[in-house]
Amino acid sequence: MQGIEPPSPRGEEWCDAATKTHINDTPAYYYNYAFATVFKFQLNDYIARKILHQPPQSCNYADNKEVGTWLNNILKKGSTEDWRKVLKEATGEDISTRAMADYFKPLQSWLEEQNKGRQIGWE
Repeated sequence: MQGIEPPSPRGEEWCDAATKTHINDTPAYYYNYAFATVFKFQLNDYIARKILHQPPQSCNYADNKEVGTWLNNILKKGSTEDWRKVLKEATGEDISTRAMADYFKPLQSWLEEQNKGRQIGWE
């Protein structure tokens, strides 16, 4: 119910969410997937801004030893510490979608500008 319409009529046989079978089989797996996506954006944001001093959208930390050491220090804890504590210690933040929203802010602004005056959604 987001006010988004497909480009052509679609019937009941088009259920995009069900293409991810782990949603149907074991919903808990999807929660893990969703959390992992949030973590990735948070870690990338920290690496880009705090370690590399670059924008998260265009940073490159391939072969960067400082980044590798930082990530290794997080990963080597495994399950010996609660993930919330590890994340807070590593980034200074609790789990948050802030980094994801910030990452897509330039795209969001561009889309808003491109779609100014357009009727979006149902009549």
